Amino acid sequence: MSGRLFRVEHVETDDKGDLQTTTLLGPAGEELKRVHRLQPFGFHSSVPKGAHGLGVQFGGGPEGGRRLNMVLGLEHPDHRPKNREVGSTALYDANGSIVSLVQQNIRVVHSKAVHIVAPEIVLEGTVYLGGKSGAKLVHRKDDLDSDGDIAVGSASKVYAV
Repeated sequence: MSGRLFRVEHVETDDKGDLQTTTLLGPAGEELKRVHRLQPFGFHSSVPKGAHGLGVQFGGGPEGGRRLNMVLGLEHPDHRPKNREVGSTALYDANGSIVSLVQQNIRVVHSKAVHIVAPEIVLEGTVYLGGKSGAKLVHRKDDLDSDGDIAVGSASKVYAV
């Protein structure tokens, strides 16, 4: 079975079925529809229009037969994090939200709010909560410190065990 690799531009995504499929623009304006987008287990994304990736096509040669298409990658130059530290990992979206693993830190950044939803939250080690004002709330095991505008005493409700 012969195959080819080529650069593609993402046009739209269909994420309703068992497989995520895409519409792509290939070489010389060729439009490819219902192309399976491969993603690793445990990670899911829906790519913005204009992202670029690698199209893979097998079959459908002179002998006919079924043509198999798939797309790898799809990175958007306007949204991807740049100048990341070597060895770091980042999970991000097109809205400016990012969860990153850098050295021994996990950083969660969002433009409006961070929501942690869990049946039980156990705080071990040190947790820093801060905002643009520079204020911070620091939780260390059995200790809570505040600095700046965030003060434990100014909260309308404070829960402690």
